[in-house]
Amino acid sequence: MARQTVRRHDLSKRRLLVGHTGITWLDPAAEEGIKCIAALGYNNIEVFAWVLKAFHDKGRADICKQYNIPLISSYYSIDIADPSRKESEIAKLSEWTDIIVAMGGKFATFGGNQVPRRSFNFNENKKYIVEFVNEAAKILEGKGMKLNFHPHTGTPVETEEEIRSFMDAVDTRHVGFAPDVGQIQKGGADPLKITKDYISVIKLVHLKDYCGKIKFDAEGREIDQSGFAGYCPLGQGVVDLKSILDALEDYKAFDGPIMVELDGTSQMPISAEKAVAINKEYMEKLGYSFVKTGGHDEQ
Repeated sequence: MARQTVRRHDLSKRRLLVGHTGITWLDPAAEEGIKCIAALGYNNIEVFAWVLKAFHDKGRADICKQYNIPLISSYYSIDIADPSRKESEIAKLSEWTDIIVAMGGKFATFGGNQVPRRSFNFNENKKYIVEFVNEAAKILEGKGMKLNFHPHTGTPVETEEEIRSFMDAVDTRHVGFAPDVGQIQKGGADPLKITKDYISVIKLVHLKDYCGKIKFDAEGREIDQSGFAGYCPLGQGVVDLKSILDALEDYKAFDGPIMVELDGTSQMPISAEKAVAINKEYMEKLGYSFVKTGGHDEQ
C-alpha cells in the first residue's frame, strides 16, 4: 500500500483577516463590545443592523471609528417567508443599508427571521424565499453592499437539505454565501463539506464552535446547556474549525473576512470579554495575527 502524504499547513502564512461579531454582548451593551473587540486587536467588526441604526439615530454613526476598528459587515434579520410583509421588509433593509454603507460596511450577513420549525415547510415557501433574497441582493448591490446569505437554526433555511436547495436555486451572481459553521453543525450538517461544496460563492464566514449537545423542553423549546445558546468559545466544541480554515486559506479566490462569533446570553458562565479573549488566543495558535493597537477612544 502506498504511503499517504498528509498535507501540513504552514501556520506562519495565514493570509485571511480575523474579525469578531458583537453578539457576545446583549444589544444594550453593544458599545462595550465594540470597545473590547477593538482593544483585543481584531482586524474588523460586525454589528447588528438595528444596533447600528440606533447609534446612527443618536448621532453616533462614528461609533466604530471612535474605537479605531473598521466596520466590515452587519447582520440583517429579515422576514423572508411572509409575502404580506414584503414591502415593509424591503423598506427596512433599504434604510439599514444606507446607514451601514455610510458607516463603512461592505457586507450584509443576511438571515431569515425565526419561524415555527415544527410546522414550517421550506419547499412550500421556497419560491418566494428565493425570489425575495434575489431582489434584496440587487437592491443592496445598487447601494454598494454585497448580500451574503446566512443559514440559521430556527429560521426558514436551517438543515443541509434546505441550505443546498436554497443555494442551488438562488442567483449567485448577486447573492453570496455566509456560512456560520457552528449553526450548520447544530442544524445537523457537516460544515466542512458545506464550506467546500459552496466555497466559490462564499464571501464571508462566521467562525463559531458548537458544544455538541442539544435538549428541548416539553414544548419543544431548546434548553441552553452552555450559557452561549448552545455554542462555546473556539476550540472547546465539536466543529472542525482548523480544517474549515485550511480549506478557506487554500481557496485563493476567497479573500473575505473570517468573523469569529459567540452568542451571548444572560446566563454566560464567563464574561463576554473573557470569551472573546479566548477566541483570540485560539486563532493565534492557528497562526492568525491581530493588529498591534486597537480600542483607541477619541473622546
